[in-house]
Amino acid sequence: MAMKRYKIKNMTYIGCIILIILLMLTVNNINGSQQMRQTAENIMSWQLENGGWTKDNPDIFTRTWDGKEKKAKYYQQDGITPLGTIDNGATVTELDALAKAYHQLKDPMIQESFRRGIEFLLLMQYASGGFPQVYPKQDAKVSLYENMVTYNDDAMINVMYLFQEIIYEKNYYGNGLVEDTLRQEVEKAYNKGVEYMVASQVHVNDQLTAWGGQHDPNTYETVQGRIFEPKSLMSKESIDIIYFLETVRPQTAAIRQSVFYAKSWVKATALENVRYERYGIDGEYFIDNPGHLTWYRFYEIGTNEPLFADFDGTVSHSILDISIERRHGYGWAGSWGKEIYNEQQEALLETTENERHILFINTLIGLISILLILLIIRTKVLIKKKRK
Repeated sequence: MAMKRYKIKNMTYIGCIILIILLMLTVNNINGSQQMRQTAENIMSWQLENGGWTKDNPDIFTRTWDGKEKKAKYYQQDGITPLGTIDNGATVTELDALAKAYHQLKDPMIQESFRRGIEFLLLMQYASGGFPQVYPKQDAKVSLYENMVTYNDDAMINVMYLFQEIIYEKNYYGNGLVEDTLRQEVEKAYNKGVEYMVASQVHVNDQLTAWGGQHDPNTYETVQGRIFEPKSLMSKESIDIIYFLETVRPQTAAIRQSVFYAKSWVKATALENVRYERYGIDGEYFIDNPGHLTWYRFYEIGTNEPLFADFDGTVSHSILDISIERRHGYGWAGSWGKEIYNEQQEALLETTENERHILFINTLIGLISILLILLIIRTKVLIKKKRK
């Protein structure tokens, strides 16, 4: 009887512990939902009338807009019309956070804000398929690179990955977040974006190479970015485009060709056994380092020579020719392409091995053929001798 009471008592304790755990989980879940709702409300309060968001403003996620301060970092010349942007992850980051919030809260207001953000992206896309940094179009007389199709810092790539998740309803982009008609519009925009990427790949001597940081929306040609970002081929952005294009389905012949030649360019432009030091060591920025791989950020089109630029627009092949501020204030190189390089190396070794195998087989067949010919000739000679 005592044992029975002991078991019941133990069961009661266990039940209490389970109940406490469930209560704690419930409280945590409620707190988490409240925090997510507050973050979503903060983000929605900063959304511009055109549906986008500004960049480089962490307050968007931490507090509600006070109704007075400027929402945007950049405005048109009139100082009134705000410019929404996809630069530095802006708009895409906010939309991702709203998608997560809707997945948990199912709040129609969050869904509506998300829809407006997607429509902003669709509106800013050029007819050719490319995405500029800002919308509406910058009307200033200078600094018009923001109107160009922007691969720099993955601006357009971020949008394309977002569209991909919407189309295939990945992660938290299902559950009725996006209506079918809007999803269809996103898919059309996505396909146009892929077409623009393939079409804008730079040709040198009729051979495909890589991409620049900014491209003209109509001619597809690469153009200069900021004053210290010269017209060039850009390694980091091109590598990110390669990775994106490999995720596109179906893999058309044009996409496969684009990726093939871009990877070949990445392999060809690698600095082998060299490490980049952003702030220099004893005045040296590119240092011998066995086994290390480095790529310059900018390559001259046609020569693949490195380019370094300063605030006054001067461009040089040597980092030592630009000011200390620019040397240290920008990332002029990195090891971004090592995975592609290693993949290309393995493919080369495999090809070489296959070529050796084929050569061995062909040589063996040749030797056997010669031996057979010699054997036939000898047999004929012996037959003639016997006849005589």
